[in-house]
Amino acid sequence: MKWPTLAWRTWRVARTGVFIWGLYKWPSAWQAWGEGDSTHRDRVHERAAQAVLDCALEMRGVIIKTCQAIATRSDVFPKPFVEVLKQCHDSVPACDFTVVRQVVEEELGKPLDTLFAEFDREPLASASLAQVHRARLLDGREVAVKVQYPGLEDLVGLDLTNVQLACRIYEYFDPQPIALLPLLKEITDHLEMELDFTREADNADRVREIFGEGEGVVVPKIYREWSSRRVLTMELVEGIKITDATALEAAGLDLELVVQDLMQIFVRMIFAAGFFQADPHPGNLMVQPNRDTVVLDYGLCKQLPDGFGMGLFELLFSMMTVNESAMVRAFTELGFQTADGDTDVLLMIARRMIGRSDTGRFEGEFTEEMTDELFEAIRENPLVDVPTDFVLVGRVFTFLSGIAHTLGHRANVLAAMGAGA
Repeated sequence: MKWPTLAWRTWRVARTGVFIWGLYKWPSAWQAWGEGDSTHRDRVHERAAQAVLDCALEMRGVIIKTCQAIATRSDVFPKPFVEVLKQCHDSVPACDFTVVRQVVEEELGKPLDTLFAEFDREPLASASLAQVHRARLLDGREVAVKVQYPGLEDLVGLDLTNVQLACRIYEYFDPQPIALLPLLKEITDHLEMELDFTREADNADRVREIFGEGEGVVVPKIYREWSSRRVLTMELVEGIKITDATALEAAGLDLELVVQDLMQIFVRMIFAAGFFQADPHPGNLMVQPNRDTVVLDYGLCKQLPDGFGMGLFELLFSMMTVNESAMVRAFTELGFQTADGDTDVLLMIARRMIGRSDTGRFEGEFTEEMTDELFEAIRENPLVDVPTDFVLVGRVFTFLSGIAHTLGHRANVLAAMGAGA
């Protein structure tokens, strides 16, 4: 793949940064902002986010991945920003097969024809960092081969330095209530993990160990002999896309049980094992005709700190029972902090979350409305430390809630915990 020149990449990020800074500082923007014109404010956010998206799609690679990470941080960025940058999760144009062949042969040290009996030229899927091809090993095993785009590691340092510089300049002229540089450091750490496919292979093996044989969870086997830092060869598994209700019902599957299975899988990873696949989306989840759930893509997995699962359970239970002192205690145990130590802010956030329910208490489901209310409250108040672990877990359960609603059911966390006990 031919990437734009290094100088051009620096200029492109700088141009976008200047445009966005001017967009927010232009008199018509801040005047309407001061008048509380939320409609105008959202339009400004959308224009800024679109500029970032255009830059990412033009530069691809690391910048797209950074935007994907931003789209998961509803606690920091306005909703219009998150909604626009979600488009970065869509497929990107595939890399030419000659480049794919070159990467595989360089990484595995042999001609492609001596490694695989067949290797499809057209990819099954293409994304920000890699694309996946169907292939067959010499012994007949069907596999999926994930191939990282060449040159990415050389661009990581430059692109992240450019973004870091933009953050420093922006915060110098316009200090932010939530520091952007620590967030960028977090994104950098995740990106470095995802660029190392040996780590992804380790993650997949670890998740597979969480679920025993016959428990209805399929994690593709990794073939280490045909894998490296930039090539990952795994068992080819197929199934029905988890949001395809028509196909699931045609296969004789009960949609309520499909939702129940999915919830129990993530509840077990998060609450029991403390290690989970932290980047789920419809393309990563399938269901087989025997009701086994296929979970793909382990580039981003998260090890939760000791006690996190218990702290999260206490928060959910306290919101269900409307125990306000327990809510505050649970938020604190999970790592939430305020600038002045005022716990009333945490209580206000909890009240706003459960206020989204018709009953005035948590009923077991992380709906999109509830998490939107949480993150809106966080942006409006002086929280200086929002635990990333909570953001990732909240995002996962919100996503599961969306899938459940697509299938006509609810994703109840507490019910899944009880069913899996």
